[in-house]
Amino acid sequence: MEQNLSLPGGQVQSSTLNRIHEASAKFQRYKILLRRRWWFLLLTASIGVCVQALTITGKPQIFRSLAKLVAGGRMVANGDLQWQEQLQDFYGTIIETIESAEMIRKARERVHALHPDLKDSDVEIRVAQTKGSAIFNILATGSEPKYTQIFLNSLLDEFIAFRQSIREQAQGKVLSTFLQEVVNKQKVMEEKSDLLQRFCSANNILTITNGQNEAAYFLTQLKGQRETQRTALSEIDMAVQDVKAAMQNRERLATAAATNGTGGGAASNKGGSESGQGTGDSTGSSNKGLTLAEQDFLRTKGQITLLTTKRETLLETFKDSHPQVTEMTQEIRGQEALLKRFEAQIQQEMLSQREAINRMVLVLDKQVSEREKEALELGAKLAEHKKLEGDALVAKEAYQKMFERAENFQNMFNTQSDYVAVQERATTASEHTEDWKMPIIIGLIVGLGAGVIILLLFDRLDDRMNSFSEFQTLFPGEAVLGQIPEQRQRGDVALLRPNDDRHLYAEAFRTIRSSILFKNWNGKAPKTILCTSAVPNEGKTTVTSNLAVTMALAGARVLLADCDLRRGGVSELFKLPATPGLSEALRGKLHWRDAVQETSIRNLDLLARGDVFDQTSEMLLSKTAEEMLKEMGDEYDYVIFDSAPVLVADDTASFAPKLDCVLFIVRMSSTMARLTGKALDLLYERQVNVGGVILNRSSSNLKEYTYYNYASYYYAPAKSSPQPAAAAPVAKS
Repeated sequence: MEQNLSLPGGQVQSSTLNRIHEASAKFQRYKILLRRRWWFLLLTASIGVCVQALTITGKPQIFRSLAKLVAGGRMVANGDLQWQEQLQDFYGTIIETIESAEMIRKARERVHALHPDLKDSDVEIRVAQTKGSAIFNILATGSEPKYTQIFLNSLLDEFIAFRQSIREQAQGKVLSTFLQEVVNKQKVMEEKSDLLQRFCSANNILTITNGQNEAAYFLTQLKGQRETQRTALSEIDMAVQDVKAAMQNRERLATAAATNGTGGGAASNKGGSESGQGTGDSTGSSNKGLTLAEQDFLRTKGQITLLTTKRETLLETFKDSHPQVTEMTQEIRGQEALLKRFEAQIQQEMLSQREAINRMVLVLDKQVSEREKEALELGAKLAEHKKLEGDALVAKEAYQKMFERAENFQNMFNTQSDYVAVQERATTASEHTEDWKMPIIIGLIVGLGAGVIILLLFDRLDDRMNSFSEFQTLFPGEAVLGQIPEQRQRGDVALLRPNDDRHLYAEAFRTIRSSILFKNWNGKAPKTILCTSAVPNEGKTTVTSNLAVTMALAGARVLLADCDLRRGGVSELFKLPATPGLSEALRGKLHWRDAVQETSIRNLDLLARGDVFDQTSEMLLSKTAEEMLKEMGDEYDYVIFDSAPVLVADDTASFAPKLDCVLFIVRMSSTMARLTGKALDLLYERQVNVGGVILNRSSSNLKEYTYYNYASYYYAPAKSSPQPAAAAPVAKS
């Protein structure tokens, strides 16, 4: 039971099927190509093997000598002797150097110089590194054994000498560079020392140092004095603003100083008189540092305080109008006026003092500036001296380091050994026998590869279709009614007969018959059918005849007409006369019914070709042809015409539009796709109803034809007395 499978999307399904068809078509094409052209691959493989065999046998007798080099490490002197291993940075250089043409030339000259009696001979050198080691195998191949061995030893000597010369050149170059650097460093050191010496000659460093210290000391003193004057100036500015407050502050300072002086006197005297003596002394000492105006101001202020106290005492006893009180009040006023005059005098003195301090500050600023300039000049000279001294020291150290490096490099090169040495000298040259196995395999592979490439190139140029999948890929819009398997028997191919034992062959025509009977023709089923092809030799006549036989065996009345009026051969297949036939009927010499012949197949009649004549296309386009077609269709169930190839003559393209449908026959592995497409395009241009395509001589070995290979399915059960099958005429394939 069949199960319908569907994919989610029609476009996805169509795309997937197209890819499957294309892949299948390519696979089938290559499979057929290999089956048919396997002998070509065998031929090319044989040619490759023969070429390799001839190459091996044609080679002259050769001898081989082997030597070995080892690349290990080297002794390096960097303070202490050390062994330094070499890895892989120079392995390729060693191989290229030994195999170079220059090295081989030098070795040849060495052999000629040391052994002038030896005749020159070609020697091939190959160097290979032993896997996982630093050993190099040098193989020399030549036609003369003695010369080959001597040449290999000379090559080793030249290689070692070359490496020694390279080392010496490198040593000389590097050492020259070091010496040049030493000279340059020495020049720089001498220049720096000379600059330092000239500076010291022009300047006394000790004097500059002492002067710089003295200038710094005086500069510090001057700045201190300037700050002191600026502080005094600020105090005077505040005092000018409030003289009374300033005097009160002076009075407190004076009282504090007097108190300190009184304490000292009390400690040294005894008794009340001595104490009074001490107080008098302290008052006198408290006036020190004050100007006369300031002393008068303080004295007047004290007098006012005393008078005020007395007045307050009198007011306790007397009234304000009392003469003593009034006198006391006037005296207080007189003292206050005197105090104001003293205050103005003090303020004037402060202003004068401020002007003096300002002048002192200006003088100190000038002195500070001069001292700073002097200090800067001395400091700059000291800094320059220090810089010159440092540059000279750095230059001297650089010179010493470079000189030491040059000495160390010389010592290192003297103790350094080459890390490539000869492990084994050249062995005695022995005869070499060529190994046949690998060259033969290579020749076989190359021959097969060349054969495959040639076949693929020819296949690209060949557009013949080999399978149903390939045809469907090239012509996706054409319906395939069936495939007729290729008959592998020799000689002529017999027409189908009842109970034919060629099951695959017979079943293919039954399939075509069913496709015609049950196809959806979108209306009336065809009765007049024309079979044609693109070019000759596609089996068109045989297929048409067997199709007519198959239709007749199904019980239909069939007329088979040979419409190939130039080279028709249907009558030959049935062993019947070719005349009279269709050509006489078209020209009106007789009625077509009079030219119809019976065949050995029941229900099958034949209308032969007739005599060959010119202007066949005109006859097929005539009114007589149309009337004839109508009468044939009325009298027979199916009228099948075998016509000329489409691309050979215009007969088919002129006659096909009058018929119900056209069956197009394509011979697999023979007909070119471009010719098939051209023929179909021509039919479609003439508005021909192409009912389908029949693929002739398809390979039954392909997987797409597997269902036909169940031969036992078609056998009928054996009967006790089988009746002999009716003999059928034999036809040429």
